[in-house]
Amino acid sequence: MAGGILASGVSGLLAAQRALATTANNISNVNTEGYSRQRVEFATRTPDATGYGFVGNGVTISSIERSFDAFVTSQLRSSTSSSEQASEFNKLASRVNNLLVDADAGLMPSMQAFFNSVQLVSESPGDNVARQVLLSDSETLVARFQRFNQGLSDTRESLNQTIQTEIAEINGLTTAIGNINREISSAISSGNGNSPNDLLDKRDQLILELSRNISVSTVEDGNGGLNVFIGTGQAVVVGFESRDLLSMNNAYDPEQLEIGFAAGAGAVELSAQLRGGSLGGLLNFRSELLDSAQDSLGRIAMGLAEVFNQQHRLGVDLNGALGGDYFNSLGENTPEILGNQNNSSAASQINVSVTDVSQLTGSNYRLDRIGTNYSLTNLDSNRAVMLTSFPGSSETVDGITLDLMVGTIADGDSFLIRPVRNAAQDMGLEITDPKNIAMAVPVRATRSLDNTGSGSIDSGRVTDPSAYIADSYSVVMADTTSGVADGATIGVITDDAGTANALQYRLMINGTAVYTQNEGDPLLADQDALATQINLSTATTGVRAYVDGVSGTLYMAQDPSSALPFTVTEALLDTGPTAMDAADAVTGYFGAALTGAAPSNTVTYGGAADSYIVLDSSGNTEASGTYTSGDPITFNGIEATVSGAVNSGDNFSIVHNSSGVSDNRNALLLAALQTNLSLEGGTASFEDAFGTMVADVASQTYQSNISSKANNSILQANLEERASIAGVNLDEEAANLMQYQQAFQAAAQLISAADSMFQTLLNSIGR
Repeated sequence: MAGGILASGVSGLLAAQRALATTANNISNVNTEGYSRQRVEFATRTPDATGYGFVGNGVTISSIERSFDAFVTSQLRSSTSSSEQASEFNKLASRVNNLLVDADAGLMPSMQAFFNSVQLVSESPGDNVARQVLLSDSETLVARFQRFNQGLSDTRESLNQTIQTEIAEINGLTTAIGNINREISSAISSGNGNSPNDLLDKRDQLILELSRNISVSTVEDGNGGLNVFIGTGQAVVVGFESRDLLSMNNAYDPEQLEIGFAAGAGAVELSAQLRGGSLGGLLNFRSELLDSAQDSLGRIAMGLAEVFNQQHRLGVDLNGALGGDYFNSLGENTPEILGNQNNSSAASQINVSVTDVSQLTGSNYRLDRIGTNYSLTNLDSNRAVMLTSFPGSSETVDGITLDLMVGTIADGDSFLIRPVRNAAQDMGLEITDPKNIAMAVPVRATRSLDNTGSGSIDSGRVTDPSAYIADSYSVVMADTTSGVADGATIGVITDDAGTANALQYRLMINGTAVYTQNEGDPLLADQDALATQINLSTATTGVRAYVDGVSGTLYMAQDPSSALPFTVTEALLDTGPTAMDAADAVTGYFGAALTGAAPSNTVTYGGAADSYIVLDSSGNTEASGTYTSGDPITFNGIEATVSGAVNSGDNFSIVHNSSGVSDNRNALLLAALQTNLSLEGGTASFEDAFGTMVADVASQTYQSNISSKANNSILQANLEERASIAGVNLDEEAANLMQYQQAFQAAAQLISAADSMFQTLLNSIGR
């Protein structure tokens, strides 16, 4: 009996001692990150069988378990990844947002100052000081665009460095997880299958740290190891082995880093498949905010430069020269085309230019050849357009024009096209001399004081500088006539063979004979010959003829201008004694079919003009057409609009504006560009586009801030839940300490009692 008591007491003493040691370990690790509270599991020892029943033999420790919940741990990893991703995105987005909304160094104040200076010059177009201020504000605006772009580029470069750091951290953690898998497996084998709690905690902590970098999932392998996966199932730890991630150049852009696995002599890119954690936040920020922000900035810079240049070219400077580019031409030089690293065709074979900034989307594109087909894919909308003309001829999509310069593109080759990414960086000024700022319009249009009609003409403008020819032009309001001469059939006099007539064709205007043709005389060779005959009598008739050499139309106008009509009479006469008969005939130059029976025909023209003809200073016809009030008259790159009631012979002059000192018409048009809807298909101004860009960045920053706070709240809840399960509670451990201490003391008393009993027995035997 004493032996049973002694054995039970010793087992209780040892069990209490182990429990005290476990409690002490819990208390010591109360601040150890990732430590899971351990607890002693007690079990009764096998009792002894006796005739009167089983007698207990004390207590044993069946195991020492850690407080662990796999589901809570998984949720903690997931919320950690989400929180880190949102936090990283928000941190970077806030940096870009602060750059854009800086009140002192922002883009909007510089753009406003630039257009204010344009307006100032329009008020004093000859003021050299105002022009110099405009140049200064232009330089500031260009510098501001470049500064913003540089800030985004610096962020991109920093992103590459951070990605490399993230990869190094991930590889270090996966290597450590593989190593600890080996330690755990060895410990389980040497520990008779018991769990190495501290090693398991260490591995869980490593995986939790890994989840801060990237989203992970795990699968037990049955031997104590834990396989770890990232992305869409890519294994980074299998058993004791880890697989390192590596940084690699983007397939198109060597300056953009991607993440991948080594594969033979090459690598497989994984960036698009990775998510979660700080690395996922970096990649999301780059694809969802940074790229679009830099492209949007580039589109605004290109839009401003190209639209301003287009209008500036339509002006004339103080030297009387046509305006050139105000900013450097971004549409031709900025678009970037990058070939895939696996291409056999060179990117230099293809030329890309921006031909319509109003249609730019701000997106990037991928050009692919698949078999005999070519497609252009918008990488934002993923919308693909089949190119039906390319590469045989140029093709335009969304304002960008593609041309194949040389050679052919191989099947399977693809190219990345960035129309506007570098526009803000490349932006610069072409104008350095204030006198070269083209604030005037190259032409002036005026109404003749001798006009009798009430029609007016606007000031005129140049719409195509490449077609513009500086000269003095006259716009004559006239009437379209049926006058025709061909030197062959028109004007032929037919005489009845039965009579001896002396036939004659006579053309009269306002009753004055302007041309007489006797039977057998040469015919008028052409329209110019007919006009010449008419114009020989202009002083008498008050009518002048004009010929459009292209259309062959003969126009007539009163000279001077008159609101009264004028008549054109054609007659067939016999100057001899013989009377004409019906067989005598002539086809008149104005279309009358005259015979002896009907020898005369009169047509009335004017006084309101129905047409116009434009003459240069040498009298050559430049254009003509039907007059419609308010419709533009276009020729030689010039456009002017005549409106109102015009009479035959009314004249309007359009002359070269040799000096633009007091002319602000182009300046007003340039100033109006600030609010003109020049972008996004004619729906947004430059300020609208920038406002949209700022709002988009601000919205993403705000949303990421909310997301970061929400995910952090979930993370804190998961941390608290884990702490409630696995955390060390000092109050609880203190209670356990007292409990196990009392158990230890009680067991010691049992041993003492057993010793007393044994000593009593020995003393009894000794007597």
